[in-house]
Parts: sequence; C-alpha cells; structure tokens
Amino acid sequence: MENSKTSLSELIRLERPNWQHQSQNASSAANAVTTLKQVHEIVNGPARLLSLDLEFYCDGQSQMPGTTRLGQIAGRVYGQDDAFNYYVFSSKMTPKDQLSLLKRLDLRYSEAERLTVASVLKKVLRFIDRVQPDYLVSWDNRLDLSVLNQEANRLDLSVLNQEANRLQLAETSRSWTRIQPLDLEKIISSDVFEKSSGISLARMCDLLQLQHPKPHLADHDVLMIDKILQFYALDLNKILH
Repeated sequence: MENSKTSLSELIRLERPNWQHQSQNASSAANAVTTLKQVHEIVNGPARLLSLDLEFYCDGQSQMPGTTRLGQIAGRVYGQDDAFNYYVFSSKMTPKDQLSLLKRLDLRYSEAERLTVASVLKKVLRFIDRVQPDYLVSWDNRLDLSVLNQEANRLDLSVLNQEANRLQLAETSRSWTRIQPLDLEKIISSDVFEKSSGISLARMCDLLQLQHPKPHLADHDVLMIDKILQFYALDLNKILH
C-alpha cells in the first residue's frame, strides 16, 4: 500500500467530469431518482441539475410568533458557475436579526428594505425559467421541502409556497413545483449508511474531507452540494482499481 493517499476531495478535483458534452436543451421529463447509481448516471448525462438551499428566520411579530419565513435562498447549476444568492430583509424580523443582516451585507436600512420576498422570488423565478433545470437538488428536504404529492408527481417548496400564498402568486407561476426533486441526503443515507435518521451536510463534508467553513449559509451549502455531486459523478471502481 502506498504511504501517501489521495484524499477524496483531491479525487474530485483530479477527476472532475467534463461537462462540455452536456446538452443545452435537456429533456424536462425527468424520472425520479432513488439510488446513487442513478445519481451517477444523471450527473454524467445531459440533464441539468439545480442545487437549492433555503435558510429561515422566525417571525418576530407578536401577531405570528414563531412563523417560519424565508431568510435566504441560493441556487447553483451543477458543473457551472451559474448561481444566485438572495437575502430577504423584513420588518417581521427581530431587531437582532435585522442588525445581523445589515452588518453581513454592509447595507443601510433604506437599502436593505429593497430586499423583499416579492423581489427575491421574482429573481428566482427568472433564473429558473432561464436555466430550465430537470432536477431540483436539495440536502435533507424535510425542512426545506414538503412531502411529495404522489398523485400530482410534484414536490412543493413549503416555505416558498407559504410566501407565494401571502403574495397571492398564482400556482401556475410557481415553476419550482414543476421540477423533479432529488433529495441527495435521503439517497446517501439510505444507499450508503442504511440510516433513516439522516446525515448532516457538515458531517458529509467531513467524511469527504471537504472544507465547509460557513455551514448554514445557503450559498455555501449549495456549493458543498455541488462538490458532493462531483464526487458521486466519479467512476470509483475505475479509480480504486
């Protein structure tokens, strides 16, 4: 056995698949994915994957205390630099949350007031309509996503739908509901670890020796999801032999 071992993160960099062959017009009729073998086939095929992550805050208003609201949403097209990252600033946040976000974004209050849910969803919908992804990839959608409606064959983004309901956004305009969901954490937990309780994104990054310095920030989380997809795109049998 060799004294020096190539880390998994180095394998990802060394064996990063060639995405140039991917079609720009992937079919929208995507099939459900339940195994890592299927993940491997999809990420090496023509389908377009959009990793999506949401972060939340609790409504600080006395009328609706504890209501979950959208605080940040980020997405990244697998294998590309095409990505978005949006924060929501709201009067419904607690003063502490408002101050934290103002400091993070280095904005004046008047500037931050433009970061409304309506403006953010409008940008996200424009991005999705432009990219036309076949799969919506998440990590542990038990919080980010609601239960799959088998009859409608769709997965609703529960918090996004709550916000869309408040904005009276027509269901036909909610393009995220028409994309095949792919819960990467659920597949890995079942296929590799035989666990029903799941595995955190931070723990998975530790196992793959991926540096994840800012967990629970949506833009950093989708970058980690992208790297995990890169790993499962590798032909591990070929590499190990």
